[in-house]
Amino acid sequence: MTQSGWKLFCWTWLAFIAWPLSAQEQPATFEFSFSNPGARSLGLGGAFAALADDATAAFANPAGLVQLLDSELSAEGRMTSRKTEFVQGGRVAGSPSGLGVDTVDGLRFGVSQDERTDLTFASFVYPAERWSVALYRQLWADFDLTSRIDGLFGVEEDEEVRAGDIQARTSVRVTHSGLAGAFELGEKWSLGIGVVYFQARLDSIANEFTQPEEEFYDRSRFEADQLDTNYSHQADQSGFSWNAGLLWRATPHWSFGAYYRQGPRVTLRVVETAGPAEEELPAGTVALDETSPLDFPDVYGAGIAFRSPDGVWTVSAEWSRVLYSSITQGLDVDVLDPEQIVLDDGDELRLGFEYVFVRSRPVVALRLGAWLDPAHRVVASADADIFEEAVFSAGVDQTHLSGGLGLVFEQFQLDLGYDHSDRAQVASLSIVYRF
Repeated sequence: MTQSGWKLFCWTWLAFIAWPLSAQEQPATFEFSFSNPGARSLGLGGAFAALADDATAAFANPAGLVQLLDSELSAEGRMTSRKTEFVQGGRVAGSPSGLGVDTVDGLRFGVSQDERTDLTFASFVYPAERWSVALYRQLWADFDLTSRIDGLFGVEEDEEVRAGDIQARTSVRVTHSGLAGAFELGEKWSLGIGVVYFQARLDSIANEFTQPEEEFYDRSRFEADQLDTNYSHQADQSGFSWNAGLLWRATPHWSFGAYYRQGPRVTLRVVETAGPAEEELPAGTVALDETSPLDFPDVYGAGIAFRSPDGVWTVSAEWSRVLYSSITQGLDVDVLDPEQIVLDDGDELRLGFEYVFVRSRPVVALRLGAWLDPAHRVVASADADIFEEAVFSAGVDQTHLSGGLGLVFEQFQLDLGYDHSDRAQVASLSIVYRF
């Protein structure tokens, strides 16, 4: 079994987890989004912590729930289209031979596309005089990604080398069922806290194939008799996490919000099984079977909002810190040394604007937003091999632009939101019924 192939799969898998909706120039993304739910928030670029004035506050900033005056039922559906890029092959060192698939001076890329339509958020909020409580269910992640490495060449010690050819598929689904409560600390302050029951299922499988010497530069046939090793990362677990928020309504026009959200903690099972082409072990032999903690990132942040005296327009801004480094720091897998990779935490910046036509019937609200998703990808350390250095190089920042429309009736509210980036588009529809 090839150590380089196993490490390449492990590292790529970690990279998948680390990059939510990022436009990277190298391998693919795992499509976790740390943005707030709700079409209104989406149209504001996710800058919602200091507003937190609808049912989605149960997740975004539970302290804002005390602002709701009526009981609410709400639901949100989203259509998401993702184009995920990954390294498929090419040259990491040396010059192309011009034979078979070895014709590119540099890396070749493939694209995995995933389109989903899901009910992503539903909630019920019951407000009292100085406190509120909310029940909600959220679809935090639901996607499938496929990738393959087919002809990745380099030179080591003056010898032509080829990385193991790999076919991989990753499927992830994470749901949250939450109970959040908020109460007023005074005329201007409120505090909120929530408990979340998560259900996480992750299934990532890759097959590494050995290329016959006489077909060294050819495209891989990915046939069963060429299977060298099967690798898998799997988790199917439920548990609890929590979130909390603080809201300060400093004046009738200025408000400040802060929050903390704990990411799910699961146990990851890592298995390595020999295939027919493995020379040292009989086919079907389990060479590795161990478990490791896997910590999804915690997130904390703060925001500020200003409402005009006439209530016509609102501007909001938000900063959040995503603790991506916890993914690698908690790993305990023999084949992968966390010291060989670098995964930095990321700072997201968000800005939103809303204009309300208060005299129209129904009341109409127009929204615009933008947010910066910083480069936060796995980067190879100084002692990595040539394939790891090429595949896991520094990423780039990405800017998202968003917009939205709201229609407010006597008891109903309808919101539309849209978020666009180079490799992902999200359309959202939210409905609220107040009684």
